[in-house]
Amino acid sequence: MSAPQNPPPQYSSNSVSDPLLTPQYTDAATAASGFASGLASSSARTQYDHLPDDIKYTMPISDFELDLRMSFVRRVYTILTLQLLGTTALSSIFILNPGLTVWALQNQWAFWTSFAASIVLMLLAFWKSRSYPINLVFLAGFTAAESYMVGFITSLYDTKIVVEAFFLTFVIFVGLTIFACQSKYDFSQWQGVACTVLFVMIGVGFLMMFFPYSSTAELIYSIIGALLFSLYIVIDTQLVLKKYHLEEEVPAAISLYLDIINLFLYILRILNEANDN
Repeated sequence: MSAPQNPPPQYSSNSVSDPLLTPQYTDAATAASGFASGLASSSARTQYDHLPDDIKYTMPISDFELDLRMSFVRRVYTILTLQLLGTTALSSIFILNPGLTVWALQNQWAFWTSFAASIVLMLLAFWKSRSYPINLVFLAGFTAAESYMVGFITSLYDTKIVVEAFFLTFVIFVGLTIFACQSKYDFSQWQGVACTVLFVMIGVGFLMMFFPYSSTAELIYSIIGALLFSLYIVIDTQLVLKKYHLEEEVPAAISLYLDIINLFLYILRILNEANDN
Protein backbone atom coordinates (compact mmCIF):
# COMPACT_ATOMS: atom_id res chain seq x y z
CA MET A 1 0.00 0.00 0.00
CA SER A 2 1.04 3.50 -0.36
CA ALA A 3 3.25 4.87 2.38
CA PRO A 4 2.15 7.90 4.43
CA GLN A 5 3.36 11.08 2.83
CA ASN A 6 5.39 13.62 4.79
CA PRO A 7 4.08 17.19 4.66
CA PRO A 8 5.93 19.22 2.01
CA PRO A 9 8.06 22.22 2.87
CA GLN A 10 6.43 25.59 2.41
CA TYR A 11 7.65 27.82 -0.42
CA SER A 12 6.93 31.49 -0.43
CA SER A 13 6.21 33.43 -3.59
CA ASN A 14 9.73 34.84 -3.40
CA SER A 15 11.45 31.46 -3.28
CA VAL A 16 9.57 29.87 -6.18
CA SER A 17 8.99 31.94 -9.27
CA ASP A 18 8.55 29.25 -11.93
CA PRO A 19 5.03 29.61 -13.37
CA LEU A 20 4.71 25.82 -13.49
CA LEU A 21 4.67 25.80 -9.70
CA THR A 22 1.89 28.32 -9.29
CA PRO A 23 -1.36 26.60 -8.29
CA GLN A 24 -4.15 27.45 -10.69
CA TYR A 25 -7.52 28.20 -9.17
CA THR A 26 -10.18 27.64 -11.80
CA ASP A 27 -13.88 27.20 -11.90
CA ALA A 28 -15.46 23.81 -12.57
CA ALA A 29 -15.72 24.33 -16.33
CA THR A 30 -12.06 25.26 -16.67
CA ALA A 31 -11.00 22.31 -14.51
CA ALA A 32 -13.08 19.90 -16.60
CA SER A 33 -11.60 21.33 -19.80
CA GLY A 34 -8.08 20.97 -18.40
CA PHE A 35 -8.75 17.39 -17.37
CA ALA A 36 -10.01 16.46 -20.83
CA SER A 37 -7.08 18.10 -22.57
CA GLY A 38 -4.68 16.45 -20.12
CA LEU A 39 -6.04 13.02 -20.95
CA ALA A 40 -5.99 13.68 -24.66
CA SER A 41 -2.49 15.11 -24.86
CA SER A 42 0.75 13.10 -24.79
CA SER A 43 3.06 15.54 -23.06
CA ALA A 44 6.45 14.04 -22.35
CA ARG A 45 7.63 13.10 -18.90
CA THR A 46 10.55 15.44 -19.45
CA GLN A 47 8.41 18.57 -19.48
CA TYR A 48 9.41 19.32 -15.90
CA ASP A 49 13.05 18.15 -16.04
CA HIS A 50 14.19 21.76 -15.62
CA LEU A 51 12.66 21.87 -12.14
CA PRO A 52 15.07 21.47 -9.20
CA ASP A 53 15.05 18.01 -7.64
CA ASP A 54 14.20 19.36 -4.20
CA ILE A 55 10.98 20.76 -5.67
CA LYS A 56 10.07 17.72 -7.79
CA TYR A 57 10.69 15.34 -4.92
CA THR A 58 9.19 17.29 -2.03
CA MET A 59 6.24 19.29 -3.34
CA PRO A 60 2.96 17.35 -3.55
CA ILE A 61 1.30 17.10 -6.94
CA SER A 62 -1.55 19.34 -5.78
CA ASP A 63 0.86 22.31 -5.62
CA PHE A 64 1.60 22.24 -9.35
CA GLU A 65 -0.42 23.76 -12.15
CA LEU A 66 -3.31 21.88 -13.73
CA ASP A 67 -1.44 20.64 -16.83
CA LEU A 68 1.25 18.94 -14.76
CA ARG A 69 -1.28 17.44 -12.38
CA MET A 70 -3.28 15.98 -15.26
CA SER A 71 -0.10 14.69 -16.91
CA PHE A 72 0.77 12.84 -13.70
CA VAL A 73 -2.74 11.42 -13.30
CA ARG A 74 -2.74 10.31 -16.94
CA ARG A 75 0.56 8.45 -16.50
CA VAL A 76 -0.67 6.72 -13.34
CA TYR A 77 -3.89 5.48 -14.89
CA THR A 78 -2.20 4.49 -18.15
CA ILE A 79 0.20 2.27 -16.22
CA LEU A 80 -2.67 0.92 -14.10
CA THR A 81 -4.73 0.10 -17.19
CA LEU A 82 -1.84 -1.79 -18.79
CA GLN A 83 -1.29 -3.74 -15.57
CA LEU A 84 -4.94 -4.74 -15.35
CA LEU A 85 -5.11 -5.69 -19.03
CA GLY A 86 -2.07 -7.93 -18.63
CA THR A 87 -3.52 -9.58 -15.53
CA THR A 88 -6.89 -10.09 -17.23
CA ALA A 89 -5.21 -11.64 -20.27
CA LEU A 90 -3.19 -14.14 -18.23
CA SER A 91 -6.21 -15.01 -16.08
CA SER A 92 -8.17 -15.71 -19.25
CA ILE A 93 -5.41 -18.03 -20.46
CA PHE A 94 -5.66 -20.01 -17.22
CA ILE A 95 -9.46 -20.19 -17.38
CA LEU A 96 -9.51 -21.26 -21.04
CA ASN A 97 -6.75 -23.86 -20.60
CA PRO A 98 -7.57 -26.34 -17.81
CA GLY A 99 -4.33 -28.15 -18.52
CA LEU A 100 -2.41 -25.09 -17.37
CA THR A 101 -4.30 -25.14 -14.07
CA VAL A 102 -3.46 -28.82 -13.62
CA TRP A 103 0.21 -28.04 -14.27
CA ALA A 104 0.12 -25.18 -11.75
CA LEU A 105 -1.47 -27.44 -9.13
CA GLN A 106 1.22 -30.06 -9.70
CA ASN A 107 3.99 -27.46 -9.61
CA GLN A 108 3.03 -25.17 -6.75
CA TRP A 109 6.63 -24.03 -6.47
CA ALA A 110 5.81 -21.72 -9.40
CA PHE A 111 3.10 -20.00 -7.36
CA TRP A 112 5.33 -19.44 -4.34
CA THR A 113 8.19 -18.33 -6.56
CA SER A 114 5.86 -15.77 -8.13
CA PHE A 115 4.75 -14.69 -4.66
CA ALA A 116 8.32 -14.08 -3.51
CA ALA A 117 9.26 -12.44 -6.81
CA SER A 118 6.29 -10.06 -6.65
CA ILE A 119 7.37 -8.80 -3.22
CA VAL A 120 11.00 -8.33 -4.23
CA LEU A 121 10.14 -6.66 -7.54
CA MET A 122 7.59 -4.38 -5.88
CA LEU A 123 10.19 -3.21 -3.36
CA LEU A 124 12.68 -2.64 -6.19
CA ALA A 125 10.07 -0.70 -8.17
CA PHE A 126 9.46 1.56 -5.17
CA TRP A 127 13.19 1.93 -4.55
CA LYS A 128 13.91 2.90 -8.16
CA SER A 129 10.61 4.68 -8.72
CA ARG A 130 12.35 7.79 -10.11
CA SER A 131 14.91 5.93 -12.25
CA TYR A 132 13.58 5.57 -15.79
CA PRO A 133 13.37 3.04 -17.44
CA ILE A 134 14.56 0.56 -14.79
CA ASN A 135 11.48 1.37 -12.73
CA LEU A 136 9.29 0.13 -15.60
CA VAL A 137 11.33 -3.08 -15.86
CA PHE A 138 10.71 -3.85 -12.19
CA LEU A 139 7.07 -2.84 -12.62
CA ALA A 140 6.61 -5.23 -15.55
CA GLY A 141 8.20 -8.08 -13.60
CA PHE A 142 6.01 -7.37 -10.58
CA THR A 143 2.87 -7.30 -12.71
CA ALA A 144 3.81 -10.57 -14.44
CA ALA A 145 4.34 -12.31 -11.09
CA GLU A 146 1.06 -10.98 -9.70
CA SER A 147 -0.76 -11.93 -12.90
CA TYR A 148 0.42 -15.53 -12.64
CA MET A 149 -0.89 -15.80 -9.08
CA VAL A 150 -4.21 -14.15 -9.91
CA GLY A 151 -4.61 -16.32 -13.01
CA PHE A 152 -3.97 -19.49 -11.03
CA ILE A 153 -6.37 -18.49 -8.23
CA THR A 154 -9.20 -17.49 -10.58
CA SER A 155 -8.88 -20.77 -12.48
CA LEU A 156 -9.92 -22.61 -9.31
CA TYR A 157 -13.31 -20.86 -9.26
CA ASP A 158 -16.37 -21.26 -11.45
CA THR A 159 -16.06 -19.07 -14.54
CA LYS A 160 -19.47 -17.49 -13.92
CA ILE A 161 -18.38 -16.34 -10.46
CA VAL A 162 -15.12 -14.95 -11.84
CA VAL A 163 -16.98 -12.89 -14.46
CA GLU A 164 -19.42 -11.59 -11.84
CA ALA A 165 -16.55 -10.63 -9.53
CA PHE A 166 -14.77 -8.89 -12.41
CA PHE A 167 -17.72 -6.65 -13.25
CA LEU A 168 -18.56 -5.96 -9.60
CA THR A 169 -14.97 -4.91 -8.97
CA PHE A 170 -15.01 -2.65 -12.02
CA VAL A 171 -18.25 -0.93 -10.97
CA ILE A 172 -17.09 -0.49 -7.37
CA PHE A 173 -13.71 0.89 -8.46
CA VAL A 174 -15.26 3.43 -10.83
CA GLY A 175 -17.79 4.49 -8.21
CA LEU A 176 -15.18 4.86 -5.46
CA THR A 177 -12.85 6.76 -7.80
CA ILE A 178 -15.57 9.27 -8.63
CA PHE A 179 -16.43 9.57 -4.94
CA ALA A 180 -12.78 10.13 -3.97
CA CYS A 181 -12.40 12.82 -6.63
CA GLN A 182 -15.55 14.65 -5.55
CA SER A 183 -15.23 14.33 -1.78
CA LYS A 184 -13.77 17.23 0.17
CA TYR A 185 -13.01 14.94 3.10
CA ASP A 186 -9.37 13.86 3.38
CA PHE A 187 -9.50 10.07 3.66
CA SER A 188 -5.70 9.83 3.67
CA GLN A 189 -5.80 10.49 7.41
CA TRP A 190 -7.23 6.97 7.75
CA GLN A 191 -4.03 5.39 6.43
CA GLY A 192 -2.87 4.40 9.89
CA VAL A 193 -6.15 2.71 10.78
CA ALA A 194 -6.32 0.95 7.41
CA CYS A 195 -2.74 -0.28 7.77
CA THR A 196 -3.46 -1.66 11.26
CA VAL A 197 -6.55 -3.50 10.03
CA LEU A 198 -4.53 -4.85 7.09
CA PHE A 199 -1.89 -6.38 9.37
CA VAL A 200 -4.61 -7.91 11.54
CA MET A 201 -6.20 -9.39 8.41
CA ILE A 202 -2.85 -10.83 7.33
CA GLY A 203 -2.39 -12.41 10.76
CA VAL A 204 -5.88 -13.90 10.79
CA GLY A 205 -5.45 -15.15 7.23
CA PHE A 206 -2.20 -16.86 8.22
CA LEU A 207 -3.93 -18.63 11.12
CA MET A 208 -6.78 -19.71 8.85
CA MET A 209 -4.24 -21.62 6.76
CA PHE A 210 -3.57 -23.99 9.68
CA PHE A 211 -6.81 -24.10 11.67
CA PRO A 212 -10.29 -25.17 10.53
CA TYR A 213 -12.94 -22.49 10.18
CA SER A 214 -16.58 -22.29 9.16
CA SER A 215 -18.04 -20.89 5.97
CA THR A 216 -19.52 -18.08 8.07
CA ALA A 217 -16.06 -17.10 9.27
CA GLU A 218 -14.82 -17.16 5.67
CA LEU A 219 -17.69 -14.91 4.59
CA ILE A 220 -17.14 -12.40 7.41
CA TYR A 221 -13.40 -12.33 6.76
CA SER A 222 -13.97 -11.73 3.04
CA ILE A 223 -16.51 -8.95 3.62
CA ILE A 224 -14.11 -7.14 5.97
CA GLY A 225 -11.35 -7.54 3.38
CA ALA A 226 -13.54 -6.12 0.61
CA LEU A 227 -14.49 -3.13 2.77
CA LEU A 228 -10.85 -2.56 3.72
CA PHE A 229 -9.61 -2.43 0.13
CA SER A 230 -12.56 -0.29 -0.89
CA LEU A 231 -11.30 2.20 1.69
CA TYR A 232 -7.78 1.83 0.32
CA ILE A 233 -9.02 2.68 -3.19
CA VAL A 234 -10.46 5.94 -1.87
CA ILE A 235 -7.29 6.71 0.11
CA ASP A 236 -4.89 5.94 -2.73
CA THR A 237 -7.00 7.81 -5.27
CA GLN A 238 -6.81 10.95 -3.14
CA LEU A 239 -3.06 10.43 -2.73
CA VAL A 240 -2.71 10.32 -6.52
CA LEU A 241 -4.63 13.57 -6.82
CA LYS A 242 -3.01 15.45 -3.95
CA LYS A 243 -0.05 13.89 -2.14
CA TYR A 244 2.27 12.02 -4.50
CA HIS A 245 5.25 13.75 -6.10
CA LEU A 246 5.79 14.37 -9.80
CA GLU A 247 7.90 11.29 -10.59
CA GLU A 248 6.07 8.78 -8.40
CA GLU A 249 3.66 7.41 -10.98
CA VAL A 250 4.99 3.85 -10.56
CA PRO A 251 4.36 3.59 -6.78
CA ALA A 252 0.97 5.25 -7.28
CA ALA A 253 -0.04 2.76 -9.99
CA ILE A 254 1.18 -0.22 -7.95
CA SER A 255 -0.83 0.91 -4.92
CA LEU A 256 -4.06 1.20 -6.91
CA TYR A 257 -3.34 -2.07 -8.74
CA LEU A 258 -2.97 -3.97 -5.46
CA ASP A 259 -6.14 -2.36 -4.11
CA ILE A 260 -8.12 -3.52 -7.14
CA ILE A 261 -6.64 -7.02 -7.22
CA ASN A 262 -7.28 -7.59 -3.52
CA LEU A 263 -10.82 -6.22 -3.78
CA PHE A 264 -11.45 -8.57 -6.71
CA LEU A 265 -10.14 -11.61 -4.82
CA TYR A 266 -12.25 -10.85 -1.75
CA ILE A 267 -15.37 -10.34 -3.87
CA LEU A 268 -14.55 -13.66 -5.54
CA ARG A 269 -14.51 -15.35 -2.14
CA ILE A 270 -17.78 -13.67 -1.11
CA LEU A 271 -19.56 -14.80 -4.27
CA ASN A 272 -18.13 -18.28 -3.89
CA GLU A 273 -19.51 -18.55 -0.36
CA ALA A 274 -22.84 -17.09 -1.46
CA ASN A 275 -23.08 -19.85 -4.07
CA ASP A 276 -22.16 -22.51 -1.48
CA ASN A 277 -19.11 -23.62 -3.47
